[in-house]
Amino acid sequence: MARSGPPAYAWDWFTRQRLLWREVRSRLANGEDPAAARRYSAVETRTDVVPMLRADYPRDDTVRGVVHEVVAELAFLGRTDVRFEELGLRNSPRGLRWWWFALTGEEPDAPHAPASEPPPEPRQLALDEVLRGYGD
Repeated sequence: MARSGPPAYAWDWFTRQRLLWREVRSRLANGEDPAAARRYSAVETRTDVVPMLRADYPRDDTVRGVVHEVVAELAFLGRTDVRFEELGLRNSPRGLRWWWFALTGEEPDAPHAPASEPPPEPRQLALDEVLRGYGD
């Protein structure tokens, strides 16, 4: 994981998870790091908190650690010791998969489209099928 931080799609996913960013903000505002506590106790809304997290994440070990801790606990229910596929997350968002990689180093498989049957061969309808409404 680069020190530049998560890509935009990972932050987009994180931003939509109200429980996550609110918990990160709460832990930072009430934590032992006085600078983080002062900074994060002054904000409460998503439009204030998330931009601060995005700015601080690449350069602040405390912020990065709390974000990782909260994502591991709440998004993955503390189960970062198993393979991603064992979590049973079907069609997981790309942002969620990025956070998994950031926490574990494991590259989860991209979701696969469900197997579908090949389309039926086209055939000419008989006149009586058309009159009965077949094909509508």
